[in-house]
Amino acid sequence: MTRIAVFSDVHGNFDALRTVLDLIEKEQVDQTIFIGDIFQRGNQEIECLEYLRNSDILCVKGNCELYLDQGVDIDPDMEYLRDYYDIMRAGLTAEQRAFIHELPLYYERMVNGHKLLFCHFLFRDIEAAYPFYQLADLETDVFSRAVKAEALQPYDLVVVGHTHKNFTKEKVVGVSAAGLDQPTFVILEIDEQISYQYVSF
Repeated sequence: MTRIAVFSDVHGNFDALRTVLDLIEKEQVDQTIFIGDIFQRGNQEIECLEYLRNSDILCVKGNCELYLDQGVDIDPDMEYLRDYYDIMRAGLTAEQRAFIHELPLYYERMVNGHKLLFCHFLFRDIEAAYPFYQLADLETDVFSRAVKAEALQPYDLVVVGHTHKNFTKEKVVGVSAAGLDQPTFVILEIDEQISYQYVSF
């Protein structure tokens, strides 16, 4: 059996990041995956960034990393955070900016015959500057169609963050924000079958 821990959305909360990783260590997992959003909301973004950058945790890019890397023009809803991201970007070292730029948008893994996908949120258009569906789509038919889309058919399970909610829709499992209220991570157990459990802290 392979055990994988997945967490998301630390949002500058270094204390929460350390807590979730301490709890994951006790779970004795084979791999830990972070599915995006280091920045925004908290005031310990650099501490979170450096910890993740120097760890063996597999990290993928969230929308906050996209704003940091490309600017908020990619998402008109984020104009109010332009100053935040401009200031944050200017304060990063070249190595930190390179780490963010090089983060992948998703991670695929075959485990015991099962194909898994880990990404910050489902993709409306992976080639677009802002590739994700909007949060508002989660409660609409748009998302109901997205979880059944042809692009997801090759996968046995898809794990996403972004929504700050725990949910399951079809083969898509959402995990809430580790760095905000009611923090949660998820433990996958993959053998002949796939099972998962949410762990709150």
